[in-house]
Amino acid sequence: MSQGWARISALAALAAFAVTAAKADDVSIWKARQARYAAFAAAHTHADAAIAKIKAKTAALVAKASPFDPAAIDKPPVIWRAFAKPVALWDGVDYPEMIEVPAGDYTMGSPDTEPGHAANEGPRHRVRIAYSFAIGKYPVTKGEFARFVAETGFNPGESCFNFEPGDQPRPGRNFAKAGFDQSIDEPAVCQNEVNAQAYVNWLSRKTGHFYRLLSEAEYEYAERAGTSTPFWWGTDGSAACAYANGADISTKALIPSRPSANCNDGFATFAPVGSFKPNAFGLYDMVGNAWSILADCWSPTYDGAPTDGSPYLGGPCTRRALHGGPWLQDSTGFRSALRTSYEVGGHFIGHSFRVARTL
Repeated sequence: MSQGWARISALAALAAFAVTAAKADDVSIWKARQARYAAFAAAHTHADAAIAKIKAKTAALVAKASPFDPAAIDKPPVIWRAFAKPVALWDGVDYPEMIEVPAGDYTMGSPDTEPGHAANEGPRHRVRIAYSFAIGKYPVTKGEFARFVAETGFNPGESCFNFEPGDQPRPGRNFAKAGFDQSIDEPAVCQNEVNAQAYVNWLSRKTGHFYRLLSEAEYEYAERAGTSTPFWWGTDGSAACAYANGADISTKALIPSRPSANCNDGFATFAPVGSFKPNAFGLYDMVGNAWSILADCWSPTYDGAPTDGSPYLGGPCTRRALHGGPWLQDSTGFRSALRTSYEVGGHFIGHSFRVARTL
């Protein structure tokens, strides 16, 4: 067994002793969530009226906008805000907190000159998202996904590619038993597109609102939040520890061979959602912590990519697109244009998802 695997196994063994404490912490986390939702519900008694205003104002702003120019790839991002501040939505304590994302257009992908640029991030192209939509304030958490599984009896999978030595995918592993202890406010991992789609279908049935997965174009737009720099916080990747949970000094101690940032974000592996600074749209963990599964079939380039915010659904769709980067990435993995893919059906320790709601 390598030194890296030995340290991971040691961490898992230590985590096993903390299970009782973690369960007690989970009770506290859920009670705090209930109190937060009660305060939210009391302060937001006219959600439907707010959404109607958002849609009307957005339609008026888009109607007045300049005609869409797909060639204007060097133009700065344009955001059409219906309100000065993001509007929060929350359908119930069991469901994800949501943030309204305004309409706008931006240039998707990265230029060849950007450090870390990959060929699959081009060609750069202009995208116009002529509608506002809601997006999860955080990735779906272990606790939120557990509520769905408990109510429906859904089978979340019986194996997962993780970091334990031995057979992979590891039998007996899923979001509830990923191979190490997790609190209920950390991302729901070991996910795939089947799990994610089943969850959004359940949300739609339960709430009466249309929940879905994000497209690649929507995700990058929401991640950038009006920026065109390599990272949503600017050009300095070395500042990542303040903004994203990635490979850092504590990760290096766990996995010595892993390229890591020379800073400490406080978490060797996954972190509770919302532990880092939000972007300008009020969204947390848009990079770091876990990859986000998207609605798009994978394409190795953006040739023929939609320009209206819809997902790419061409090809055989044997692979699905991912954005966001996991805790195993150093800061180069937190560029807004970074994308990758996975083979459909596979459950992976670093894969989670975030939901969208059509308004």
